[in-house]
Formats: sequence, C-alpha cells, structure tokens
Amino acid sequence: MPIRRKSRTPLVFVPGLFGSMSSIIIPGTGHWSFGVAYVFYEPFIQMLERLGYQLDVDLFIVYYDWRQRIPDIVDTYLTPVMNRARRVTGAARVNVICHSMGGLVARGYVQSQHYQNDVDQLILLCTPNAGSPSNYRYWTGGTLATSTDAPDNIVTAAMNSYLDNLKHDNPGDPLGAVHTMFPSLHDLVPARDYGSYLIVGPDNAMRFIPYRTMQVQNIFLDRLNAGRAMIYHRGVRVTLVAGTGKRTVQWLQNKVQGSVQEGAEGGIWRTVNSDAGDGNVMVSSVFVLEGDQYLIEGDHMQVLLRSELILRSKLIRE
Repeated sequence: MPIRRKSRTPLVFVPGLFGSMSSIIIPGTGHWSFGVAYVFYEPFIQMLERLGYQLDVDLFIVYYDWRQRIPDIVDTYLTPVMNRARRVTGAARVNVICHSMGGLVARGYVQSQHYQNDVDQLILLCTPNAGSPSNYRYWTGGTLATSTDAPDNIVTAAMNSYLDNLKHDNPGDPLGAVHTMFPSLHDLVPARDYGSYLIVGPDNAMRFIPYRTMQVQNIFLDRLNAGRAMIYHRGVRVTLVAGTGKRTVQWLQNKVQGSVQEGAEGGIWRTVNSDAGDGNVMVSSVFVLEGDQYLIEGDHMQVLLRSELILRSKLIRE
C-alpha cells in the first residue's frame, strides 16, 4: 500500500539525457513524455507513487529539450515546473530529485541569480558533477580504436545512435551539426575538477594533457563548481547517490597516430576503464559536491530503483 502522510513536501523529478521526448526533438513523437526511456523512468515514478506521491498533485516531472545548453533548459523548462509545483500545492519549498544530466539542470537553477529560495532538498542520482570523458570524444568527433575495451550500455548505445543519425543528416559538416544541434553536450565534458583525463604520446613517452592547455574546456561546469558553496549557503540539503561496480571510462588514451594537439578535435582513442563508476559516470565525478553520499552497486539506470531505501529515508517524514 502507498505510504500516506498529512503533510508532504512536493517533489519535482528531473530525468537525465534522453529522458524526455516530444515532437520538438523528433517530429512525430507527440507531446512530452519519457519516450523510449519509459522502461526505466516509469517504474521509478511508480516507486515514488508507492512512497505516497501523486502525479500532478505533489509530484511533478520536468520534461525538457536536452539538446539545449543547460542554462536555457533551466529558464525554459525547469523554472516553469518549479513555479507550478508551488502554485498547485501552496508549498513554499519543494524537494528536487534528479537523474544524471538532470542534476546539472537543477544545480543550474539553485546556483543561479534567479533562484527563488524554493528548494529544500536536492537529491542527485548518478549526476556527472565534474563531467565524463566519453562526452569529450563525442564533442570533438573522436573515434575509438577497434581494439578498445569501451563500456557498452544503453546510454552509450543511445548516444551513438543519436549522433550517427545527426551526422548522417548533415554530411557536409557532421561535427558542426553536433555542435549546433546538441550544444548541451559541451556542458557534459570533463571540467577542471575531474582532473587530467587525456593521455597522449607513444608508450615510452606518454603524458597527461594539462586541463589548462586544452582547447575544449567545460566553462559551464567550471563556473558551477567554483560556486558550489552557494548551494549550502542557500540552505539546500544535498544527497548524492553514485553507482559503482561497472566498467566506466576514466581516461582517454591516444597512441595510435602519435599525440594530438592539446585539446584538438578528432583523434583515435582507447579507453582506460575503471570499476569505480556506473558504466557512464565515475563515482568521483558524482561526489565532487559535499552532502550525504551513498554508493549503490549497479549501472547508470539500475541505480534509479535501487535507491528506494535511500529515498524513503530522505523523503518520508514521520
């Protein structure tokens, strides 16, 4: 039976990359929904309903065009839902629970000058708070060496499929199309707090490229992380949940065609993997923020349902 309480802080859920779909993104897909990601997100919503929440009563979903830059997503999609949640429920503050990229969207709001002092808890599941190396390769048009042992999962498959279609439809300038049509991808490359992640040069002279010399830097995340103390100064309680035990890209290594220019586009990369991640995001990237930190054995999507006990402890008030 669902858990019911007389008083409950409303909940806003922000899904991750590819977690929203509509005709705005792909013509013919209709109104906003989870799209094909429903197989992961609908069971999660049902879990929240078992905790006593009711959709459009005290539970609100932020569907958004994940191709846009994150500050634009905040203004166009998140802020209106936050306003609606407070208006419908009469509550002054809400709890925001986010998955993956959705956590960066929520941080973009909480840390902005337009923040309305309306967030009590910020719960981030598998959020790349310092970015992830795979997105650097996608953004720069790099390819993987045939011998690489890159992680293969539903998220990488969706990314590869979307980018392949985008490039196919723009053969004259495929990388330019990615940059024009999918600018939020730049907001997901590793930031300064991730640490060095590009290894270049032959075996006997390999080295990390210093972040400060790279042409591709994540200015959005660098600024967000530099101002992360604002979250706590604004009285927002933070919970961080990371998945672990799955092969995840930790670094990218180029030694097939010699070294590349510092941060230059292209290149053929091998992946250097670690099990200290969820298959897409390293634990260290999630835990760049301070807060209550939890590790869950599982991949990027499994963490959603496996976080139930944590969410119960955070959301259910006696």
